[in-house]
Amino acid sequence: MRFAVVLAVTVAVLAGCGDNPSPRASPPSASTAAGTAAGTAGAVGTPVSFAAADGVTLAGHRFGTGPTAIVLSNMGDNDETDWQRFAPELTGPGSFVLTYSYRYPLRIRSLTAEMARGAVEDLRGAVAYARAQGARRVILIGASLGGMLTAKVAGALAVDGAVIMAAPADRRDFDLRVEDAELAAITAPKLFVVSDADPTVDPAETRQLYDRAPEPKQWRSFPGTAHGTRLFATAAGQDLGRLLAGFVASAAVGPGLPGTTPARSAYTYEGIGRGGGRPTRR
Repeated sequence: MRFAVVLAVTVAVLAGCGDNPSPRASPPSASTAAGTAAGTAGAVGTPVSFAAADGVTLAGHRFGTGPTAIVLSNMGDNDETDWQRFAPELTGPGSFVLTYSYRYPLRIRSLTAEMARGAVEDLRGAVAYARAQGARRVILIGASLGGMLTAKVAGALAVDGAVIMAAPADRRDFDLRVEDAELAAITAPKLFVVSDADPTVDPAETRQLYDRAPEPKQWRSFPGTAHGTRLFATAAGQDLGRLLAGFVASAAVGPGLPGTTPARSAYTYEGIGRGGGRPTRR
């Protein structure tokens, strides 16, 4: 009986608030009108397929082109819709966004340890695909389960920035945890984002990741109960969109791979490494 209760609770957490009553809507960001004007093709991206690190074939969508890749990892419900709606707003000159689905079915209710471990290989494969497409810089953004995956692989894959949203630090019943060594390896800028009253993943769990991670890093808490990407559908959606866009713009001018000449961004990003931070125009 105890195992059944723990299993049910953990599935609910990693499923990324599948039963959360918060409405699902397009992210209310500052450039929504521009994104809409881009047309349906721009909104859904170009379908792509690629191999996970262990060879499993995955499907995803690509938005834009350029030498900087932003890889968006889903919550545990494996629904990339929220990311697809936001992806066009992260694209710009010199960058492309990749959304993708994990190997397991959409809105799964019974996540297993095998599925969770497979999702790690899926993100590794997504990064390898982005680099094979010419990306010289890679920035990872993940929510809930996707945040855990981001924290686990960002250091080993030497990415240029990592955003970890509403992610638990440890799910031992699924044999999935973020190890100290994995966090310590993330030397790139890091942004941790939560809702201060998230009932799905206690913000204190994400704070553990933040506290254990090395500088440079930033912590940002929004008011409310929305979990992960559900924040886009709240009054904080615009601020979240600007925060992520500013972080990406700053990370995109980092060192990148050897031989890369940093591009000049229209933004600076104040406060990384001091717990504050906001994007500002040069």
